[in-house]
Amino acid sequence: MSYKQIQEYILNIPKFRPEGSIEQTRKFYEFLGKPGKSVSIVHVAGTNGKGSTCAYMNSVLTEAGYKVGMFTSPHLVSVRERMRVNNSLISEQEFVVYYEKLVEQIDAYNKIKENPVVEEMTNVTSPKTVVRSKYLPTFYEFLFFMAMLYFEEQNPDVIILETGLGGRLDATNVIDAPKVAVITEIGMDHMEYLGNTYEKIAEEKAGIIKQGSTVVYSRNRQESAQVVERKIKELGVLCKSVENLEKQNYRFVDKKIDFSFLSRYYDYIPIKLNTCAVYQVENAKLALNALEELGMEIPKGAMQKGIEKCKWEGRMEEIIPNVYLDGAHNEDGIHVFLESVKRDGAKAKRWLLFSVVADKEYDVMKEKLVQSGLFDCIYAAPLKNVRGIDKKELENIFADKQVRILNSAYEGLEEILSRKDDKDLVYVTGSLYLVGEIKEHFGGKHD
Repeated sequence: MSYKQIQEYILNIPKFRPEGSIEQTRKFYEFLGKPGKSVSIVHVAGTNGKGSTCAYMNSVLTEAGYKVGMFTSPHLVSVRERMRVNNSLISEQEFVVYYEKLVEQIDAYNKIKENPVVEEMTNVTSPKTVVRSKYLPTFYEFLFFMAMLYFEEQNPDVIILETGLGGRLDATNVIDAPKVAVITEIGMDHMEYLGNTYEKIAEEKAGIIKQGSTVVYSRNRQESAQVVERKIKELGVLCKSVENLEKQNYRFVDKKIDFSFLSRYYDYIPIKLNTCAVYQVENAKLALNALEELGMEIPKGAMQKGIEKCKWEGRMEEIIPNVYLDGAHNEDGIHVFLESVKRDGAKAKRWLLFSVVADKEYDVMKEKLVQSGLFDCIYAAPLKNVRGIDKKELENIFADKQVRILNSAYEGLEEILSRKDDKDLVYVTGSLYLVGEIKEHFGGKHD
């Protein structure tokens, strides 16, 4: 199979296995020989900021001369974005190789006498025993195992793993205790899977904390921080917290942000972020604190250069002059997105293109955007992705607002670009799928 055929196949693997369990995933990971077990691992969970925190750590470690394997999700344009060594995506040729290796391992695993796996499935009306003849990884498990096999042969100094959904039952949580566990900001998202309170969601995210790890976590919200702290106390692990974003000092200079980081080894270090996204201050601090807990020698200059050089796509990303893409896709994400917009120093109009997927709290997101009063013109458009809200539903939710609804994100952005003046600012937000569509439209393909 070619790379394109394999990518198409993987993208169509079921996302969930309703009757599955983390134990099945763990057994297969053990069958593979626990790839990555001899490497220092940083495991990252949270609602917002996971990918950015991973990217900052990767950039600093690379600047310091280390070899880093990084597994993140979701991807924006190419599935290869999920697996990187330092700043390079896995190549198409390597992707094919590790796909084939994993398929061979799955076939071998399913031939073991102990399989098929027998599970007791208890049902109130009809208790029954279900026999599964084969272990078939879900979409996310498949990519995770490919990544770990890839990293094992690349022999990096550090592996950075971002959870996909939650933490406790996430495929990445089959690893042994990571060197450092990072919990970023926790908000209301994926409530149908994780619970509908901050506390319940925090319990799932804190599930990555294991004895033997050091924990670095955000204190952005007291309800969730208390749950994380309870887990830390229960396991008796070391920890370091990062203060609430509202209490942090920073300043904007020419579309960049300056702040100070209090290092364990170098006292206060001036740090420059190559972004206008306010929320990246906290993510950069989480990253730097996690790296100091990792116990590897990282020069002060590598911290500074690594953070400044880092560019994480889809987070206040300036794709062309004065056009910004931001993947905010929940209430907290929209809140910090708007905090950044307020500080953009606009001297002309602001335009907004919005879209969203159906399982998000889009009514709350919409109200925050409209009521902010920050945008002179607002457009909305459906996504190509099947999870997106269609045009009719967008017309319904914006029925009482002065919002123009178009047929596609491409059409919406093209109309904005044709109408805006040179000094106007354009923002695209509401979904990482939307960001991916726009990047692909502008030729955002990877070599």
